[in-house]
Amino acid sequence: MCHPLPRTATSLAALASLIGAAVATTPALAQNANSDTTAESSLPSITVQGARARSGSLRSQTQTGSKTDTPLRDLPASVVVVPKEVLHDQGTLTMNQAVENVSGVQPVMGGGYGFANNYVIRGQAMRFLRDGYFDGTTQNGYWRTFADVERVEVLKGPGSALYGAGQPGGSLNVVTKQPQRRFGAELSTTLGSFGTVQGSADITGPLSNNVAARLIVNTEKTDGWRSLSREINEVLPSLTWWVNDNSTFTIDYDHRELKVKPDNYGLPFNINRQIVPVHLEAKYYSPFNYSDQTIDRLTLGHEWQFSSDLLLRTALIQDWRSLDMLRNAGGNPGDINNAMTGRNVRTQNDDARYLSLQNEIVWKFGEPTARHTVLAGIEFNHTRADTVRIGYNLPSITNINQPVVPETSLAGLSPVPSQGFNRHISSQAWGLYAQDQIAFGEQFKLRAGLRTDSAKVTDQGLQGASVVPRTVKDTVTWTTGSLGGVWQPSSQTSFYAGWSNGKFVNLATEAGRVSASADGRTVIPESSSQLEVGAKLSLLNNKLDLTTALFETRRQDYYITLPGNLDPTPDGKDRTRGFELDLSGSPMTGLTTTANLVWQDAKTTSNASATNTQLGVTASINGKRPAAVAKTGARLWAAYRLQAESLRGWGVGGGFTYRGDTYADSLNLYRVPSYTVLDASVFYETKSWDIGLNLRNLTDRRYFTNATFSGALPGEERSAFLTARLRFN
Repeated sequence: MCHPLPRTATSLAALASLIGAAVATTPALAQNANSDTTAESSLPSITVQGARARSGSLRSQTQTGSKTDTPLRDLPASVVVVPKEVLHDQGTLTMNQAVENVSGVQPVMGGGYGFANNYVIRGQAMRFLRDGYFDGTTQNGYWRTFADVERVEVLKGPGSALYGAGQPGGSLNVVTKQPQRRFGAELSTTLGSFGTVQGSADITGPLSNNVAARLIVNTEKTDGWRSLSREINEVLPSLTWWVNDNSTFTIDYDHRELKVKPDNYGLPFNINRQIVPVHLEAKYYSPFNYSDQTIDRLTLGHEWQFSSDLLLRTALIQDWRSLDMLRNAGGNPGDINNAMTGRNVRTQNDDARYLSLQNEIVWKFGEPTARHTVLAGIEFNHTRADTVRIGYNLPSITNINQPVVPETSLAGLSPVPSQGFNRHISSQAWGLYAQDQIAFGEQFKLRAGLRTDSAKVTDQGLQGASVVPRTVKDTVTWTTGSLGGVWQPSSQTSFYAGWSNGKFVNLATEAGRVSASADGRTVIPESSSQLEVGAKLSLLNNKLDLTTALFETRRQDYYITLPGNLDPTPDGKDRTRGFELDLSGSPMTGLTTTANLVWQDAKTTSNASATNTQLGVTASINGKRPAAVAKTGARLWAAYRLQAESLRGWGVGGGFTYRGDTYADSLNLYRVPSYTVLDASVFYETKSWDIGLNLRNLTDRRYFTNATFSGALPGEERSAFLTARLRFN
């Protein structure tokens, strides 16, 4: 259900008034004066001795994982950056493609349901950030595009000490393109398989001596693999105002309209526990499935650099989201008669508001023998969501080997009260946090962080078949922290160890109910913790960077709904132990590469039981691998720009993606096989334009990306995408 135009117009009018008031009354608003003032270029950067650190290198600075401009090598945690050069060379169009460059990040259906991005990191649920700020829930989230993306940064493990309540797997931060003080423009278009057409315009430059703006407009349309269509339109303006050398005021406004057809079934398993051997384009989902979303997000940012050692920043984020969807839900694997039973469909309407206000100070002080970087902040968050869901049972598909989907509309179907709800969810939360990073000379770094949060949570309305409204209401307070140290025996070597924990209250509208005690009076936040040790090495004279980590991540006290149990149980417990490796850089002139590897042992430690009626199995899920989590995964990509003078401008790229087998169910009865997919590219670049052809799944491999309710989602067949860019500077 889309927002009406008057609301967007009202928001823009209020925004204009706020800007005018700020100009009239604010003596100095700001940003760090070291913002880039050169026009951007899509061409790859050239590393020169003594130049600024290569984007994504261990010497480059990032705020993800620290909220301060700290080099990656100084962080006692695993943070991986996918820079724009890699995204450019790979012809990245979707977040699914981007996260292949980060070890331990794997796509899952739960919460995404085929119309939104959702992942696990180190086998655990994760959250999204946008420019370091909360970007909505992963459940019933949205499909992310790359029109305004500068780079992607991934913090692995709980980040509650910095970012407040959040999932244990980690945080995926999308860093966006910012206004520049010199004129620059880029027109881009992509044409490709499945009727894909994409076009975007990106223009930036000065409006006056101290004001710069940027406007990005993007439209995408595709018939989609297996007819899973997408239609996305985005208008993304931003503005930076340098009032003086010490302060800036920034405005970022995102307007997105997204229409994505979901598939919650893919191809089902049969009675032999094998994915049914039909053509990959066979369909089991309801043909009238849809999801329509409108997102309006306003970010106001203020930075005041009092001195080189003292920074004050304030941010206000207001996020409006509406979602109108119809998607399949339950459905069983094929039974002994090759029938797919238990199918249903749900309509849902969500109207959500997220407000966040942050005030932070960064203070550097101390002698070279003990140099402190202190971060302190206060944060207020308000969430309000109204959600209505109606469920309908569907007729069975009588033969999964020759599927005929019987339903053509909702006409004639009766609502099933037990599958629906009509709820109002709200939360008001305050957080206080502090972090101290201490550098003892050049070799030792220590970091400690502490945060306390208090949230007043309310979830009220009708649930299931009950005609009596139920209210869950509670005020919850928790404390989280982080502790870590780094030892750097040389300028090319860092060894680190870190611990962190997290808390999370699930306020997603997809969930049947906010996690609460049986009497409904006490909200129960889930908890998590992580311990990791690792090494960060700069090789080949800082041309190649390697990060390795050994880790153990735990999650507990979360609600799970298991087959054979109608009510959720709060006995959710998981543990993941593993090893990761991430490699990136330019080991020789013209060659850039990125590679990663993960081995992880993810286990459920809950004692709850589940039942599979098709196979007649009831057993404990203890010791089983969580659904959709692979034990192994790897990725290698390399691009080479030809160095011969006669071939200057030409380049080629290629690589592979491997993912180990996964399970579609909590009892590990249905196995999704492993796969390896090969990709390649060829491109030609000049200063003012470039063109590239990206080829995916070169061998036309039959594979499945992730598990669904009762089967697995087929990966795309062999495909090709041609992208052209024209730049003006």
